[in-house]
Amino acid sequence: PTPAPTSTRRILIECTTCGRPGQPEALPDGLCRPCRTTHTNETHPQPAEVADIKAHMANLRDLLKPV
Repeated sequence: PTPAPTSTRRILIECTTCGRPGQPEALPDGLCRPCRTTHTNETHPQPAEVADIKAHMANLRDLLKPV
């Protein structure tokens, strides 16, 4: 008797940013190529900007404290 044919299961995942489906190998770090390109071209804040943001947030937290 001949063995029954086995079905091959294909696993697809989605890009974590845009939801585009693809095989796991095509979505390293969970991102498709267009989203990965956009992600790597983003600018990161400078240390002075980070300090300004932290100071601003600390000020906002102080304003929210009960008197």
